[in-house]
Amino acid sequence: MRVVSYLVLARKYRPQTFEAVVGQEHVTQTLMHSISADRVAHAILFAGPRGTGKTTVARILAKAMNCEKGPTARPCNKCRSCLGITADSSADVFEIDGASNNSVDQIRQLRDNIVFMPSESRYKIYIIDEVHMLSLSAFNALLKTLEEPPSHVIFLFATTEIHKIPITILSRCQRHDMRRIDHGSIVSHLESLCEKEKIEVQPESLSLIAQQADGSMRDALSLLDQVMAGSDGAVEHEFVLSILGSVDRAAIVDLGEALISGDIRRMLLKTGEIYTHGQDLLRVYNDLLAYLRDLMVVKVARTPEKLINLSKAEIDALAGQAEKVPAAHLAWIFEKLYRDEVTVRLSSHPRMAMEMVLIKLGGMKPVLSIDTLIEKLDDLKAAFDRSPVSISDSGIPDKAPADIPRPPPVSSSSPAPPPPLVPADPEDPGQKEMHQQDSAQTTNDPDTIWAQICRQVSEASPALAANLVDSRLILKGEDRVEIEVSGGEFNLNMVRRKKNMTRLEQWLTDHFHRPMRVTIKGNVDPRRDRQAEKKKNDELKKKALTHPGVVDALEVFEGRVEKVNIKQEEDQ
Repeated sequence: MRVVSYLVLARKYRPQTFEAVVGQEHVTQTLMHSISADRVAHAILFAGPRGTGKTTVARILAKAMNCEKGPTARPCNKCRSCLGITADSSADVFEIDGASNNSVDQIRQLRDNIVFMPSESRYKIYIIDEVHMLSLSAFNALLKTLEEPPSHVIFLFATTEIHKIPITILSRCQRHDMRRIDHGSIVSHLESLCEKEKIEVQPESLSLIAQQADGSMRDALSLLDQVMAGSDGAVEHEFVLSILGSVDRAAIVDLGEALISGDIRRMLLKTGEIYTHGQDLLRVYNDLLAYLRDLMVVKVARTPEKLINLSKAEIDALAGQAEKVPAAHLAWIFEKLYRDEVTVRLSSHPRMAMEMVLIKLGGMKPVLSIDTLIEKLDDLKAAFDRSPVSISDSGIPDKAPADIPRPPPVSSSSPAPPPPLVPADPEDPGQKEMHQQDSAQTTNDPDTIWAQICRQVSEASPALAANLVDSRLILKGEDRVEIEVSGGEFNLNMVRRKKNMTRLEQWLTDHFHRPMRVTIKGNVDPRRDRQAEKKKNDELKKKALTHPGVVDALEVFEGRVEKVNIKQEEDQ
């Protein structure tokens, strides 16, 4: 009885021409041009992830160089040489596994054999797969041969770990890096194979297989082979989920939406349902992280299809979900969930650990950003000014009292600070008239001008006014002013916001009756100088008290130190 072995899809549909290779056009086009121009290197290295076509491209290149019609960029696949390479029976093309032929003696034997001419082809071609597995001695034995091989020899190397290859070998090879194959290309290739095999597989199942393959065409074909082997006729999506051990994406989306909305009951029910179906909860947890990551990418990226391995329909669905959630909230949830991944991974009770993480996240509310808080405060102030609340019966005044002016810091070396930013009561006509008279009399005084501007800032934007405390105005010309802002980077960044800069320029323009340009400059906070001086004085006092002469004097006279005076620098 004749036994016919089954040929897996990865071998049955292995590309035989450069055009048939999927997702590696940057490599195949380069090789085709080099063959046409007769500029093929004697040593070529293919590097990249598993299952991306390294050995396949090497075999096609061997065909192209030894084809009876060649060297040609399009081997005929009909001549004796091409058919021999396809059937792994060519006498002049040697495919060597670097993992099992990695000793120096085997490389020396290879070096001794390359001097002989090819028996039936144009070139003697050595394809060494997983070349990084060779020992250091084997690499050293190959150096001279690789640098100056006979004219009839071509070396083709393939590796998944390029960093393990010595630099002396890399410098002697022409390197081509293979990329991970994108999600859409894998799905399209799987669809064409299903048509050839006359097997009906749902698109969402093929998309799931492509996701599991993670850019590897060989892995995708192996998974499809497994699915096809276990089915009879049309393949249902539930069957694919059970074969691959994956959770339905709808369940992950439902769990993610419950997490984002803080619906703890819904999260626990969905987690229990997934656990009951026998799914690996750590894998579910990681799928949830991936879902949140995809949601964030769709939220912030202009071209998410280049960054997410999902179909266009799934990306569109993510976009609709992302519109309802602020980016800061998504980032906050992802960060918390990512930090607790180790808790679920190392727990002996992953269900309890996952439930506690979800409950904790569902009960916590994210803190609003500083910008959002400031905008809400500004809106609240504007609404309060438009419709003041009157509760005179309870003793509360109709309007909030003016803030107590902050006294300027006293410093002999620093210039006089401007008046405080808090305005006088606008309801007092006497004060209002006095300010107008002062403004008319001292319009050229920067401090007076800045005081008037600060009053407008306090009325319109209290948040901005708080950042302009202890600041001062410097006139730099007819159409330019400089504002020195005291405090740290936070004050500077808040004042430099586009919205605040526009307001300041408008107020100054209105005051001077001509367009004004504003620049912001940082100034050291006088309070920090005082703190630094106090710290320095404390150190000097400590040093004085521990001085050997002072210690000896205290012991001899049995005295104590009442006071330590720090001399000023000019007195020292």
